[in-house]
Amino acid sequence: MTTPAPTSAAARSTCLLRHVAILSALAACDLVPRDGDDPGTTTAASTTGAAACPLNDAWEPNDEPDDPTDVAWSGVSEWSAYHEVTDAYLCPGEDDWYRFDVASLGYGVHYLYVRALVRDAGLCGAACGEPVLAPGPDNAMTIEVYRADTHEPLTAQTADGGVLALGGYGDDYAGTLLVRVHSDTATAEYPYRLSVELRNYEGEDECEC
Repeated sequence: MTTPAPTSAAARSTCLLRHVAILSALAACDLVPRDGDDPGTTTAASTTGAAACPLNDAWEPNDEPDDPTDVAWSGVSEWSAYHEVTDAYLCPGEDDWYRFDVASLGYGVHYLYVRALVRDAGLCGAACGEPVLAPGPDNAMTIEVYRADTHEPLTAQTADGGVLALGGYGDDYAGTLLVRVHSDTATAEYPYRLSVELRNYEGEDECEC
């Protein structure tokens, strides 16, 4: 049995506005900095992946599943929690790992929605007047989701057009989750945006132009 979506007009309006905002813009993020890190500092020295690059983001090192970046939910309600990362950067040969604490939300059911955009790609595409990237190895990205306690893979997607949308549901998503971002193209290098949402109800997103 699934838990119904919010029934009040105010709740539905709040959810719709937030989901439209996520789909159209993937707005500003609020990562939890590591102790001693300066969120405004981006240096090659912070990279410990396969190949350091000068444009890496300020949340390194997070290239190992045992040393991920802890991400705090920036919006939490009884129905959903989400976080949007807009300042990430993937270096050649690098992995980026993020950790999300789901158990603390206390939800009865667990529906995960992950969206990722390479460079300036738009989630809704040309139909909504958003930028579209030409498919190719330089725009290839893979997103993988794991249980943090067992490292069991839960869901994954690979795309070379700069737009990924994946998700899952069930008890496996009720604990702590790891999200891995990488590329099968050894030379791929680009900024990217990542949106992760956990819902306490079953629902669908649609692009609204």
